[in-house]
This record gives sequence, C-alpha cells and structure tokens, in this order.
Amino acid sequence: MTGPAASSVSSLGFELPDWDGLASSLEVSVMCAGQEGPAATLGTWVFEGSAPGPATVEIDWLADGDSALSIVTGESRQTPVLVRALRQADVVVRPEMLVRVTCGAATLELPVKVTDTGALERYYQSEDHQQEYVTQHPFFNSFHEARLRTLSRVYREYIPPGSRVLDVGSGYSIFYMTRPWDFEMTCCDLDAAAMHKMIGLCPEWTWMVADAVHLPFEDRAFDAVYAGEIIEHVPDTRGALAEWGRVLKPGGTLIVTTPNRERLLARANRRAIPVHPEHVREFSLGEAKANLIAGGFRVDEVTGIYLELLLNWYRPVGNRGDLLTARFTKPEHERLYKPLMWAGRLWPSRAFDLVFVCKKM
Repeated sequence: MTGPAASSVSSLGFELPDWDGLASSLEVSVMCAGQEGPAATLGTWVFEGSAPGPATVEIDWLADGDSALSIVTGESRQTPVLVRALRQADVVVRPEMLVRVTCGAATLELPVKVTDTGALERYYQSEDHQQEYVTQHPFFNSFHEARLRTLSRVYREYIPPGSRVLDVGSGYSIFYMTRPWDFEMTCCDLDAAAMHKMIGLCPEWTWMVADAVHLPFEDRAFDAVYAGEIIEHVPDTRGALAEWGRVLKPGGTLIVTTPNRERLLARANRRAIPVHPEHVREFSLGEAKANLIAGGFRVDEVTGIYLELLLNWYRPVGNRGDLLTARFTKPEHERLYKPLMWAGRLWPSRAFDLVFVCKKM
C-alpha cells in the first residue's frame, strides 16, 4: 500500500490588468526565482486574444513543449491562442520559481513554490544539492554539532540494538555521521548522486533512490523511522505522516526534526521568519504535536536546539535580529554558540529547531 501521487501541475490565479496591446500579444515566462537570463528561463509562451480580468496560468512541470503551460483569461474564461513557445529542456525546475507575465513594457511577477518530487527530481539529483544548505558560519557548524549530539542521545535511548531503521530523505545520513550503530540501516533520498556516493562509503547499509513520502516498502517493515528536516518540505503533512506510520511496526519509533515557526526571533518580531524559502510550511511546537497525534502517534519527548536569547531587544518589534549570528561570524567564535545550543532544550516552544520522539499507536 502506498499513498497517492502528488500533482505535477501548479495553478496560479491572478488579476490581469487591461494593458495596451493585451489582445495582440501576452508573454508568459517561467523562471528560476532569484536568477535572470536565458540560463534561468525554463520557457516562454506567447499568446494572442487575452482579455483583462481574472486569469489562471497552469504549469505542468513534467510536460515538454507547448503543452507545459496554458492560460485562461477574462470574465468569460476564454483561452487565448498560443502563437509560439520555447521550452528549454536543460533548465532544472527548482523549489522556488517565478512566473513573469509581460505585455509591452508592463510586467507582473508571480512567485510559485514547486513541491512535486517528480518535478524536482533533477534538482535533487544535481551534484551540488547536498551543499546548498552548507554555510561556513560558526552558527551552522555549532548547530550541526548540536544536532549530532542530540540525535545520538535520542537514537541510543529510543532505538534498541538490532532494530530495522529507515532514514527518509537521508542525504548523507545523520546515522552515518554518528556511527557506529547496531542497526539494520536503510537510507533513501531522491539525490541519486548522494546515494551512489554513500554506497561506496558504507556498502553494508542499504542506500536507495526513493521519495520520502511515497516509500517502496511493505507495511510494518521497520522498527524505527527517522525524518530529519523533511516535514517542512512536503505539501501534504498528514499524508507524509501516514506513509511513515505505514512502514512502521506497531509500537515503532518515529523521530522527526523540523524548524520551529514560533522560535524566539519570530515571536519577538511578531511575524513569521521562515528558516529557508524552500520550506512549504513550518510548524510551531503545538502544531507539529497536534499533527503527530492526529497521525496516530504518541509523543514521548520533545526537545529543542538553540535559543536566540541574544537579540537586539532595544530595536522596535519587526526589526529585531540575532546579535550573536550578526556579530560573531569567525570560526573561533563557534564556542560562543554552544551554551545557547544547549539552552534550546530548556524552552523547546521557542527553540530554533524541534526534535520529536513518537511511538506508533
């Protein structure tokens, strides 16, 4: 039994202005967000016969050529005539894309998040994908070490020796970084290059290319499942939890880590401050716990990593930042972060990152 496949189609609704020359020519380009030029343009479609008013652009990220993009416009929901299209097969679809609608000198830009794993397969398989989150800043180095310490302790306490363990969306795997373990390990990720590399480094474990939310395993195949920094990337939270629960034995352990939407910095500024733009949705402690319980899990432990105590509290709400990460940026400053990494466990609901240990009911 596996979950339903995700849709590869994005639909964007917007109001199309009554631009001069709109009926003659409307150009719709799909681009990688934050990039410019032909190398960043997935494709361009030119239409005639467009009308002002409510409009909808639909993009099929897996389609080629003319059929990859369509548009309907106006109160009568008419379909403009496609005049020409150019789809660049070598441009990789990324999680953050941009639709640019142009008529003469007038332009409208619409951001779009791509969440379908099939559409993002080439992105996940790119050679530098595993390095995109790596930043040579003492915070990230200290945070990585704190995660290793915390998860090593969790694995020792909650996963018995000899267990069959699945690491979903593993990348190079936290288990590998904290080895040795007396577990029967299976690691899966869409990054084929990373899986190939790890087969060479650790051939005694199973490494396979697979989608973290559509797993190719039998029901009740594992004693423990670890999903580290995955749940914030998936559009169907409950579907992901159902899939991880499906492959767990009754009473099995699910360990989930995820950024905290209500970390101290966000609360101090009274607004959401996403950790990364690729995240589809970040959760507060309460939201994540409610989803886990609704998914059929008992939450046995919640802990946090890093507490942003050293904010510039004297600044107005909305302009507060982390003084530690702003001012202490050299490698020798890494030791300054360690006490606040530990402090996250004292106030998990305001910690930077959350760790949940659950049992399948």
